[in-house]
Amino acid sequence: MGQVKVQATTIGRVGALAVTLGVGWAVATAAPGVAYADDTGSDTSASASVSPDSSQSATGTSRAAERRAAAQQRRQEAREAAATRRAERQEARLARAPDRDTDSPGRTSVRVTENTTDEESSRADAPADPPPAAPLALTTLLTAAAAKRDERLATQRSTVAPQVSALAADDTPNVLVIGIDGTNLSKILANQQNSNLFSLMQTGTTAASTIVGHTTISNPSWSSILTGAWGEKTGVINNVFTPWTYSTWPTLFTQLEQFNSSIETTAISDWDVIAGIAGTGGANKVDNNIYFTQVAGDTDWSKTDDRVGDATEAAILGADANVSNFVFSYFVGVDENGHMHGGDSPEYAAAITNVDRNIGEILAAIEASGQEWTIIVVTDHGHQPQKGIGHGFQSPPETSTFVIANGGGFDSGAINLTYSIVDVTPTVLTLFGGTPSASSDGTSLTEQDDSNVYPVNDDGALRAGLLDIIAKYGYPDRATEARLSLRTIVTSVPYFVFGATNQLTGGLQDLVDLGIPIVSLAAKIAIIPVQLGGDLLYVVTNLAAQIVAKLTGVEGASIFPLWPPAPPAIEPQPDETTTLVDLFAVCGDDPASASFLQCGAPSIAV
Repeated sequence: MGQVKVQATTIGRVGALAVTLGVGWAVATAAPGVAYADDTGSDTSASASVSPDSSQSATGTSRAAERRAAAQQRRQEAREAAATRRAERQEARLARAPDRDTDSPGRTSVRVTENTTDEESSRADAPADPPPAAPLALTTLLTAAAAKRDERLATQRSTVAPQVSALAADDTPNVLVIGIDGTNLSKILANQQNSNLFSLMQTGTTAASTIVGHTTISNPSWSSILTGAWGEKTGVINNVFTPWTYSTWPTLFTQLEQFNSSIETTAISDWDVIAGIAGTGGANKVDNNIYFTQVAGDTDWSKTDDRVGDATEAAILGADANVSNFVFSYFVGVDENGHMHGGDSPEYAAAITNVDRNIGEILAAIEASGQEWTIIVVTDHGHQPQKGIGHGFQSPPETSTFVIANGGGFDSGAINLTYSIVDVTPTVLTLFGGTPSASSDGTSLTEQDDSNVYPVNDDGALRAGLLDIIAKYGYPDRATEARLSLRTIVTSVPYFVFGATNQLTGGLQDLVDLGIPIVSLAAKIAIIPVQLGGDLLYVVTNLAAQIVAKLTGVEGASIFPLWPPAPPAIEPQPDETTTLVDLFAVCGDDPASASFLQCGAPSIAV
């Protein structure tokens, strides 16, 4: 049954592939009335600004209060239960930990004081460019910021110096990255109930970013977030999990473990591909890999996302104050509702609000823990407003992304004009005192505050400034759009074949497991030709996909290995095991160990 659930999710994430293949090309390449520009444009679907409301919903407040009241007791129980084994483990790990260079120079902060409404000031410093296809507010400011980012990246490639953020001055820093799949920032800002996410924006720095010019498929984007390299480099072209990718492009978890093995790394997710990515790296894979399948009957994914939120709270409350901790939590529910109902649907909005409530409870757990955490919130892509394609193409709602950075080193209420999703991995490395890889496409967020702008100290101005930036992003040039649309259509085919084959063989295996004399035997025999036929079809379609990917700019594309990979083999968590104490009781091992959190799960198939 586990495989059936996994593959059902896989099929759902294709986003109505039949519709995509039938009309996707026409939709992507025919956009009458849209003004094209290189990296800016007009998004007529941008939400209007609304007045903020910093209060939590009644449900969120109630649940948060309950957790605050019980937090200290739960934390103490967990610590006492694992005290002896944790002490032994930490002593061994600290003995292996490398010394940190605390004398490395920190970043120099250069504040840019332009107001987002001060057009003359922002345009005066911008380089001269040809006029855009239509008059756009903030266009010149965004162009100047992009040029500054290119210059920064060029410098980073030529001289890779040790970078130690001021935040890493703490001997045991803690970092939490929250990934919310397929979420439009405009939809967060349009709903006053999303008070916890907006609170992070008010007290941190936010970028209304875009991935225009890059694919808007989930796996390539999350691979970029979790490696620091765009999919054009890594060769990730669709949602098929390719474990060999991460031998060449190690994940953030692996990079952290290689830098300092005493950092406790945890991944919590409800999509098997994320669990698969986290589980690569051999001896340097993530310490704790917690994966949840869809809760039975949870058609809107809210209960499943709640399990991710609860496990995140447990990880924070159980974090050892004597070591550094990194937690990555991934929520799939918003993207699933976007595929099922569309990005403009009430269900999509409700899924965002549900994640916001979970974030409120996570923030309450951080407060109860008494520890300091730097928080980064990121999404991989946006969503089309209508039900159907969902994402994969280059419309502004699909390429819309965001990054929120909240912590001691990030300015409150600031808008950053250069943050990108590919910056997450180098940022986390820097926060722990490490040095980002020279091959990274990203730059630490701690080095980008010279691209901050500061709206007046007013919540409405912050919302309006972010919405204004979102509205200015547009389509890429027509050649780029045609190239990426072709890539999306062709590379989706092997993914569909891969998912359908695994779903069929999983269903047949369920019949085998029933033990019905004739039926089970027939199903067992049928698995062989179905698997072989599906694998051969995958090889043919993937060969075409890799060739098209190479021709459309994916330098990491490769026809090898020819045979399809096995699906991620992470064992999901048992039901009702979301608190640290619950997990300890079920698995009977040290809460700080990978075997504990995986409950004896097999390793990722590679």
